[in-house]
Amino acid sequence: MRVVIGIMLMTAFVMISWALIARYAGSWGVPYFSFQTERGSSCKNDLTGFTCEKMTLADIEFYGEVDLPSTTRVITSTYRSTHDYNLHAQLLVPANAAAAALKGLNESFGSCQPNHPAPMPTAGLTAVCVLVNDDTITRDVDTSSRLYAVGTGLRKDGVRVISMSIKSR
Repeated sequence: MRVVIGIMLMTAFVMISWALIARYAGSWGVPYFSFQTERGSSCKNDLTGFTCEKMTLADIEFYGEVDLPSTTRVITSTYRSTHDYNLHAQLLVPANAAAAALKGLNESFGSCQPNHPAPMPTAGLTAVCVLVNDDTITRDVDTSSRLYAVGTGLRKDGVRVISMSIKSR
C-alpha cells in the first residue's frame, strides 16, 4: 500500500510540475514554447528569439511606435525578435478614420516622400504616400535606430491601406 501511495504521489508531483512548466515556459523564454504578449498577440520562442504572427493592433502600435485609430483592422502581421527586430504589417483603416491614420503615421515616420517607390502594390490606390528613412549610410552622428518603409493610399471606397516594414539597425 505504501508503494502504491508513493508512486501516486510521485506521479502527481511530476504531472503538476510539467503543467507549470508547460504553462509558463513560453513567458520564461524557453525555446519552442508559446506565450502571449501583454497586448494579446500569440508568439513562439525559438533558439535565438521569438516570432509573433497574427498580432493585435496594440502590439503593432507598440513595436512600430505609431498611434493608429482603434478601428484599424490587421490583415497580416509578423514580428521577429532576435538581437534585432523586424516588423511587417498590412492594415486597413475605415474611411471615417483614414485622415487620423495618416496623421498618426506622419507623427511617427515624418512626411511623405515624393517620387519614392512605394513598398506595396499601388494599383487602384489614390493619394499614395510613402514614408521612409533612407539614411542607412550617413555622416551624421545621430542616425535613426530603425529603418522603415511605410506605404499608404486610399482605395475608391475611402479605406486607407497601410503597409509597414520596420527593422532595427
